[in-house]
Amino acid sequence: MEMSPAFRSILAAGCGLLFSGILLLSGAMAGIERGLYDMEARASARFYERGGELARGGAAGDQVELIYVDQYSLGWVEKNLGLAWPWPREVYGIIASFLSEAKAQAFDILFSEASSYGPEDDARCAEAMDEAGNVVIAEAVGSGGSGRLTPLPTANVGFGRVTALVDPDGILRRYALGGGSKDGTQSLGLAVLERAGEKPPEFPGGSVYLRFYGASPSLPARNAAEILASAMSAREGRKPQVDPDLYKGKYVFIGFSAAGLFDRQAVPTDRAMPGAEIHATFVDNLLRGRLLAALPPAFDVSLILIFALAAAWASSFLKKPVFLTAGASLAVLIPPLAGFAFYRAGLVASTGFGMSAGFFSYAAGIILSYVSEGRNKAFLRRSFSQYLSPPVIEALLKNPGLLKLGGEERVITVFFSDIQGFTTLAESMDPGQLAAFMNRYLSIVTGEILREGGTVDKYVGDAVVAFWNAPLDQEDHASRAVRAALACLGALSASSGDFEALGTPMPFTRIGIHTGKAIVGNMGSPSRFNYTALGDVVNVGSRLENANKATGTALLVSGDTVAACVAKGLEFRRLGEILVHGRKAPIEVWEPRFEGESPGGSLAWAGLKDCSSI
Repeated sequence: MEMSPAFRSILAAGCGLLFSGILLLSGAMAGIERGLYDMEARASARFYERGGELARGGAAGDQVELIYVDQYSLGWVEKNLGLAWPWPREVYGIIASFLSEAKAQAFDILFSEASSYGPEDDARCAEAMDEAGNVVIAEAVGSGGSGRLTPLPTANVGFGRVTALVDPDGILRRYALGGGSKDGTQSLGLAVLERAGEKPPEFPGGSVYLRFYGASPSLPARNAAEILASAMSAREGRKPQVDPDLYKGKYVFIGFSAAGLFDRQAVPTDRAMPGAEIHATFVDNLLRGRLLAALPPAFDVSLILIFALAAAWASSFLKKPVFLTAGASLAVLIPPLAGFAFYRAGLVASTGFGMSAGFFSYAAGIILSYVSEGRNKAFLRRSFSQYLSPPVIEALLKNPGLLKLGGEERVITVFFSDIQGFTTLAESMDPGQLAAFMNRYLSIVTGEILREGGTVDKYVGDAVVAFWNAPLDQEDHASRAVRAALACLGALSASSGDFEALGTPMPFTRIGIHTGKAIVGNMGSPSRFNYTALGDVVNVGSRLENANKATGTALLVSGDTVAACVAKGLEFRRLGEILVHGRKAPIEVWEPRFEGESPGGSLAWAGLKDCSSI
């Protein structure tokens, strides 16, 4: 049974989803999803960096800034203050005092052990942070998740977790909100917002996707040396290099960026982003409504189904190699492009599953199309090889729609042949002889018809009905029909020895040919039909065959057929007019022969009397 395009598309989409499900269960899909997500993040970040139309309102804002302890700062402090690493805690107190006008400041630095410079150093740092009143420091959790490990003797600072939520490939894409601890301590980013008096929204899960703005530094940043130099200048009454009012009302994150201090983490847009910048990115995302949210599962599934069905449906209509290649490319590219659009809108879609489902559905659709098409072609070859010429069959294989159930009006040329005295001949033969006789006779007639590109309509006993100009257009259809008829008569005459060998008499065939309008197509039911022609043209062809009795000829063609003959190589002699039953107007009848053929050399021409009227 032939598969309809709709059923084939659904089946192909099902196969695509099945293969994608196998990838999901094997764990390979997770890697694909992560890779595509990173591509979307990097592409989006590049738009931000270029500042183009797509970047408007998308790049980092100016409410969050960074201060880095970088390699330059380490060298500057050692050179100007004589302090090697690790620095005394008092240095961080100086920074905290300088940033006292900030809305909140967060030290992504663990003070988990007492200062190597003594308890006085810890006390001076704690005092400065207490006086600033806007400080949050990173906390370490003791064994079992209980107790803060910080020796700083201060009660006027906030604490925030710095847990990194890293995926199996070592890349951080989501921000851990609570660190997963039993005591409910929040992340450094949330703690900063709380310290500033903000009330963060409720998050349904324990993490959120971050929108990274590019490689570090992706937010406004200065090094710690600039801040320390400015603080010292202010203490000495000199104009500071950096005005502390620049940080007024801002969120400031202080952390390490020097390579040797090991506080870097791979993210989609940077393989080594400082930890402080990750927390700062969360706060900037939240303040500006730039956090990413996963698509609702139902919507995500619907999107995947659409990708699969669309790809499967497209595969049913793309046949040429260039279109197949383009279709495969689109099946693979459209889901990531859609994923990028969703990313730009702040949503994370299952792009990998959609791409996989689209690709496998497209591939399955192509395979099913070829299997179905191969079966259809085999069916057409089996069904029509005995009735249509090879060129016509090939044309039908390329366009099976020509054989759809129903008909169309076409001008055709009909061929109708019959054996004179067949009933008497049949009675003189035994069944075996009759079968052999008919097979030989029909093979000769059918062969000549097919050679001229005709369509054998049907066999009715000894009668053969054929036509031209359907299902394919044939400009010279009338000439083809006449040539086929003359060839049939010649071939039968030349095959007299074959019939003698069968012990049967030589058949004398009469042929009538007429050109006119008919309804041509598959007539019948969907389960059983015949490709045939219906109309008055068929009836006239039959009447012309019968008129050969009156004219003593073997082949008669109508005036309409003579008028439609466009090919050279044929001659016609007008015999007169006849009246056909059911028609009021008479029909001209003509006798054809091959051009230049002697009057005695053609069975159709020999022994004819010249008639002016019938």
